[in-house]
Amino acid sequence: MMSSQHYQYRYRHTDTTRPDADRRKDIRKEIYDRSMYLYYIFLLVGLVIVCRMLYIQYSAEGFSLREEARNGRSFGIRNTEAKRGDILSHDNRMLATTIPLYHIYMDFAAEGLDDDAFRAGVDSLSICLSGFFKDRTAAAYRDSLARWRTGRHRYKRITPRRINYIELKEVVGFPILRRGRNRGGMVIDTVQQRIFPNGDMARRTIGRMNAKGGFGLESFFDKELSGVDGVTAVQKISGNFWMPIPNPNNITPIDGHDIVSTIDIEVQEVAEAALREQLEKHDAIWGTAILMEVSTGQIRAIANLNKQVRSNGSVRYIEDYNYGVGMNMEPGSTFKLVSLMALLDDAKADINEMFDTGDGVAYLTPHKIKVSDTRRGGYGNISLKRVFEVSSNIGFAKAINKYYGHNPKRFTDYLYKLGLHKGYDLQLPGEVTPVIRRPGDRQWDGSTLTMMSFGYAMLMTPIHTLAIYNAIANDGRYVKPLLVTEVRNSDGVVRSYATESLNERICSPGTLRFLQESLEGVVNDGTAAVLRNDNYRVAGKTGTAQVAKGGKGYLVDGGRYYLGSIVGYFPADKPKYSCIVAIETYHPIGSTKVYYGGSLSGPVFRAIADKVYSQSPDWGNSVSRPARVSPQERHREQQASLRANTPPQVKGGRKGRVLSASSKIGVRVKGSISGDFVRSDSLHHMRPVPTHGVPDARGMALRDAVVLLEQKGLVVAPSGTGIVTEQRIKGDTVYLRLR
Repeated sequence: MMSSQHYQYRYRHTDTTRPDADRRKDIRKEIYDRSMYLYYIFLLVGLVIVCRMLYIQYSAEGFSLREEARNGRSFGIRNTEAKRGDILSHDNRMLATTIPLYHIYMDFAAEGLDDDAFRAGVDSLSICLSGFFKDRTAAAYRDSLARWRTGRHRYKRITPRRINYIELKEVVGFPILRRGRNRGGMVIDTVQQRIFPNGDMARRTIGRMNAKGGFGLESFFDKELSGVDGVTAVQKISGNFWMPIPNPNNITPIDGHDIVSTIDIEVQEVAEAALREQLEKHDAIWGTAILMEVSTGQIRAIANLNKQVRSNGSVRYIEDYNYGVGMNMEPGSTFKLVSLMALLDDAKADINEMFDTGDGVAYLTPHKIKVSDTRRGGYGNISLKRVFEVSSNIGFAKAINKYYGHNPKRFTDYLYKLGLHKGYDLQLPGEVTPVIRRPGDRQWDGSTLTMMSFGYAMLMTPIHTLAIYNAIANDGRYVKPLLVTEVRNSDGVVRSYATESLNERICSPGTLRFLQESLEGVVNDGTAAVLRNDNYRVAGKTGTAQVAKGGKGYLVDGGRYYLGSIVGYFPADKPKYSCIVAIETYHPIGSTKVYYGGSLSGPVFRAIADKVYSQSPDWGNSVSRPARVSPQERHREQQASLRANTPPQVKGGRKGRVLSASSKIGVRVKGSISGDFVRSDSLHHMRPVPTHGVPDARGMALRDAVVLLEQKGLVVAPSGTGIVTEQRIKGDTVYLRLR
């Protein structure tokens, strides 16, 4: 039956009237036509391929592609940056640290991101991005996302700015993104950013890295802080986006070491504030203040500020040069301590020997060098001790010429024996070496010895002057200034820096005693009376020097530059700290501005000393740092305070932390409190912190303030310690002042 139907079919569709030869000819023609059709198709494809090959071979694009292939740019090796170590204060608080910031990309061709899921979530994602970043409308975000999805773009950045970790946790919960990398196409790119929690405090000392290599501790300890970068294999996915890929040769980076400095944040703040106030008050050019721990040489504070005139004529003081270690100048009268030491220790002069200073002006033989004192009418006939107390130039010039005039080399040899000509090889770049002239030098002449006797014809930095006074306070032990005590990592101390003695005994015990008594006399009965107070004893010396300006000399445009300084230590009976303050001012003709060391730099010294005293309970009644007590004693004190209606302070912040702290000190908060952040209005009443707009973080601890403000996408720039007392915003940065 099947066969019959088959033949019937063939019979109906076969032309039996045509000869077999014609039928075979038609079949061959049909086969030929089809073959030629395929031939032309293959020929055309071949021509396209050949043209493309020629284009790639000889065009600019082809050259670029060959270079990319030759350099292995589709696959490559990239360094993975190690986390830079922290710079810490002496009590392990952050001075500089590195935090991660993030960008979020989307792979719109991710295998797990299907069209249904994208369409279902794109509107919500657009609304979330617009509401979070507030830079574009939701419609604009949706247009971009839809266009990238249509084009199956790989790794397009969807965050307009870097976000912090708190923001990241919120953004990754947005629609589509919450599906993860494969199903949502989300890729997180991490970058490291260096931040300075205290703003520009101690900027030149802490330092910064820049294209020129940087400055400060950041530069000096760059190798230790940098760590060791890792190596990661990467693949070029789209545009200039490189994707890390697994590879057995990948190397994990090793984080940098932390640096423990000697800086005390509270004292540093006071030093900068007091120095700034004095510079602004007297329209000064620059100033520096350094506080050193006597026994160890550790620098607790080093402030440097200089005047900057802006294009609109306004003036501000910034820190862009480290004058304390990098400014070599004639020290003036502060050097008279060394002259007195030489007279007593080397020349064996008597501290009570009398010298006639006359009426305040003298012409010293044999070169008739004019020497003047600041007091009109002079000091008359006074003892060597009194010469030091009143800082008489005439008295020192006569004393040094009497004992060293016949052999100036003996005097300069004594200075070299002390090591005053040497640098300290400080843990900071930019230190300059003192210049101490000697007989036979090209610049030595008949006036040099006289000028050196009261601090001219030589160059010293403030930190070198301070170290000499510190040696007197340290019972004659001359120690090297120290800025870093430890380099450490997570496993412990990698390297430590101990106090280094430069001279175990700078002078004889008898001379040392006379020098200490004389320095106290300057404060009690001489030019440094500004440091005298009823709480602690101070020993010190003032200095006022004219500043030479290159070839112009000391007279510039009819006026003169002056360096007013004061240096000493405290408490004088049991020295713990030494300090120097130096300020340069310009005085045109007729100027009545202050320029003497005592009145110009003395108030800054006094502010620093008062702050240190207030933090040192072993000196007397502590103002801001109470003695350590047990938790039980502290609880009893708090309860007694409550009974006396003088409640302890409770900082604002996260509600849970504030309520927990209140409970621990026995404060029961009345009523219920809404909101995540609260502040205290009174002992028992707290109120929520409004979170619309820019939240008010005043009264909060720094940690809670940072969390609150960063949730709003703001960058926080804090300065100081304690609780937030001031808040101001500029752009997307909130500046907080803590006290």
